[in-house]
Amino acid sequence: MTEFKCLVLIEREISNDYRNEVSAALVAAGCLYAVAWGLDCSMWDDAVDWAFLEHYNYGEQPEDRFVMTTWHDNETLEETVVFAKNCTKYSDVKLENILILDFTQQERCDFIEKLYSSR
Repeated sequence: MTEFKCLVLIEREISNDYRNEVSAALVAAGCLYAVAWGLDCSMWDDAVDWAFLEHYNYGEQPEDRFVMTTWHDNETLEETVVFAKNCTKYSDVKLENILILDFTQQERCDFIEKLYSSR
């Protein structure tokens, strides 16, 4: 998958090391927009920002590879899903491919997929 957006849903504790590892993997894989919701979502926003800078050795970065990040700590899950689906235009490109990372205690893949598809 190239040029994709990622919706990160967090409802359980995630270690800083794992958050940083996942963030680095997202940047390396071509994520251009990361939307974080839930527990410590602003920390995910920061982790992706830092992973982006580190990916380019804190130097000059290609403008077309910049990773936009947002966090949604005062919004509902439904509002954040609508944002991820409809408001993640990247420059002149609407990102159609999405990766959803759902850090929760229980399986809810069908629920999230239905929620995303219905919006």
